[in-house]
Amino acid sequence: MTRATKARLLVESSNVLPLVDVEIAFRVGSLQDPIGKEGLAQLTGQLLRRGPHGISADSFEDRLANLGARLTVDTAMRTTRIRATTLRRNLEPLLDLVADMVWRPALRARDFAKLKRHAQASLLSRLDDDQTLGAIHLRERLFAGHPYGRSTSGSADSLRRINLRDAERFYTRYLETGAFIVGVSGDISDSEAESLVDAHFPRRTKKMNGKRDVPATHIRRGRHVVIVDKPERTQTQLYIGTLGARTHDRNLFPLIVSNTAFGGTFTGPLMQEVRAVRGWSYGAYSRLTHSDQRDAWYMWSAPSAEYSADCAALELELLDRWVENGLAKASLKFAQQYLINSHCFNRDTPSKRLESRLDIELLGVPRRYVERHDELVAQVTRKKANDATRARISPRDLVMVVVATAKDVKNAFEKLPGVSSVEVVPYRQP
Repeated sequence: MTRATKARLLVESSNVLPLVDVEIAFRVGSLQDPIGKEGLAQLTGQLLRRGPHGISADSFEDRLANLGARLTVDTAMRTTRIRATTLRRNLEPLLDLVADMVWRPALRARDFAKLKRHAQASLLSRLDDDQTLGAIHLRERLFAGHPYGRSTSGSADSLRRINLRDAERFYTRYLETGAFIVGVSGDISDSEAESLVDAHFPRRTKKMNGKRDVPATHIRRGRHVVIVDKPERTQTQLYIGTLGARTHDRNLFPLIVSNTAFGGTFTGPLMQEVRAVRGWSYGAYSRLTHSDQRDAWYMWSAPSAEYSADCAALELELLDRWVENGLAKASLKFAQQYLINSHCFNRDTPSKRLESRLDIELLGVPRRYVERHDELVAQVTRKKANDATRARISPRDLVMVVVATAKDVKNAFEKLPGVSSVEVVPYRQP
């Protein structure tokens, strides 16, 4: 007979404030959405948040308010995280409520119908946000046919296919009996946290569930432009992206340092050339993401329609120069100092330190990335940074997404160097 074991518990104690944060985390997210029913994991998490069996949603909110508690359920690509915060003296009644919500959820049909309508309305409202629209299209095109290209919130078509029974099955399969991690931070000791978790949360015989083997990502050859056609755009949203790095990648830290020098600060060449020298966009930055497989690296800016193609040409030129010539020694040192000095802000509260520890357990982030961050940054040499950039960032194979009025920019984008294709899609087709 298998002996049940308690949930893995992580504690970060601090008596600076009489507050306690609690997080119940599952290694389950939108990667578990069935094909054609994207958005199911997020919708199930929102339904869970409506409260436990036997208590109306309004009464559940009243009880949380009486405890002075904040409660959220956040669904990401690989995780579902239930986060709660309250005063130390109200912790036990809050844990009673949270435990009932997670393991005795109401999952009411009327709540599901309301949440589904809200999710559908949210899809429509994001059409008004050009920056979000561009980011969605970038991932869809960059990871076409791959799980990383699927939206956590789904699409109009996928939401229509989801019913209450789908949410009930998702909950039963992945959350009801699934393994989980509990993180507690704030005004509580290790022994107190262990006693409370034992008293309120179920034991599990399973190891962390939900881990999914994700196929390798691949980039389409050539430079491909997607114009998200939206009428009367005087300002555009411009994304240029390619594949970046994996979490377990010897090039990751050198690439983090290199990207920070290129487009991660106000003094980097991307911001300086686009904003300070030419004034084409209020902001211009580059971002590096990483996951089990190679995730995205991209540049973002918001030039006027008049200068959108010129801005894209400049960014492509800066990208070519960065990959070909690498970093100057002074830029490398500045980026390292910036990353080391700013790292303290990622660990200045117990809840932030807890999040780092949960990332290690949930996302497979190597422990040394957190515990030896400053050392790993300082060890990056100019050669390592430049070699990593050339190994992982491809200026020839990329996707450009511009949210603009197509007739105003199409001809200019077709003339950009190395462009293999230009596609125009209506903005109401996210």
